[in-house]
Amino acid sequence: MVTRRMWVFLSAILGAACGVPPPPSSTGGVQVQSNAGCPGAVAVVSSDYLSSNVSVLSTAGHVLSESMISSGSAPPGLTTALSGDVVLPSVAPPSGRLVLVDRYPNSVLTWVDPATASVLAQVSVGTGFPSNPHDYLELDATRAYVPRYESNAHAGSEPNDAGGDLLILDTERYAITGSISLAQPDDGLFLPHPARLLAVNGEAWVVLERFEQGYGDAGDGRIVGVSPETDSVVWSLDLPGVANCGALAVDPAGERVAVACSGVLRRADTVERSAVVLLDATVEPPVELARFAVGAELGSSPSPTLAWASDSILLGATYGDIRQGTSDLAYELDLTTGSARQVQDSGGAVVLGDALCAPACSDVCFMADAHARALRSWQVDGEKIAEGQDVAVDPGIGLPPRALGFLMAK
Repeated sequence: MVTRRMWVFLSAILGAACGVPPPPSSTGGVQVQSNAGCPGAVAVVSSDYLSSNVSVLSTAGHVLSESMISSGSAPPGLTTALSGDVVLPSVAPPSGRLVLVDRYPNSVLTWVDPATASVLAQVSVGTGFPSNPHDYLELDATRAYVPRYESNAHAGSEPNDAGGDLLILDTERYAITGSISLAQPDDGLFLPHPARLLAVNGEAWVVLERFEQGYGDAGDGRIVGVSPETDSVVWSLDLPGVANCGALAVDPAGERVAVACSGVLRRADTVERSAVVLLDATVEPPVELARFAVGAELGSSPSPTLAWASDSILLGATYGDIRQGTSDLAYELDLTTGSARQVQDSGGAVVLGDALCAPACSDVCFMADAHARALRSWQVDGEKIAEGQDVAVDPGIGLPPRALGFLMAK
């Protein structure tokens, strides 16, 4: 079984051999402007899994700041240097802040003012162990949730140190105020492993990957709904027959949510336990509308990369395999016909990162491609997508892009 952490380690070895130059001084902040409800810029984390650099682009793909902050930065307020394992929130923070989720082992959140590139605050969310935070969701002007992927086998030494939970943050004081357990009585040997968050109809949806401690097996995929009013789980939905579900994406109307499930990598039944699942978000708990065997159709299981290109097309990626010499593939999934079509062969394995689209605001989609050291782009025209121009986000540095996230205007 190759776990996420093992993929990171393997990619770090490959990246370390590339000999990229050290990150330069900050290229400064940007003024993020946007129409109501639409993102105003794209943040990109480039990384060789040893160091990270954060660039900011316009939503059309023009570089605005090549290196707003990086592992080589030491601005006031940055007490913990960025590691090589940094991701961005799935949902653009309405506050307009750039939020960096530094996962393993740092377990630190960093808030940055995009206008000045200054660090506003840093908070450790480890509470005594490497909690491996995976996302960040602002609930309102003063609170946010953070899913902590790891569980603490020696909990009880300090407050909120159980892990496998949602940490509750006060985003005015930049302080931890509590946590919400995501463990359930029927978990057995499977730990929650919460991965990504979405805001759907006033609730926070959390996808649980549910691996056992050794990562050799996983339970059925599970999604839970959390009420921000009561800070409690209000519903839970299992997805029988699929495992390792790590991506959530809500459609432009907010009525359907797509879930990408990868199966347990390196097992004989990996593809059989993989799928893209479509859920009806207008009822509570949600109900399954359809299931698409993307892995069987394309020959490899979908990775946790998923975005709505339109109201009927999803953009995603599949896992390649270094040992077998197969590449990650970018694909479009037509929900009308149910068919998946390859739209890009990356030329490498473990190289395609986040996908990002804003179909109500823009006709451009992006996907991070570490092999190309660029963002791949597609033009969306009605129900069709066409390959666009590649975007080099930090040509002066050369780190491969991995994570994408939108920025909103304040």
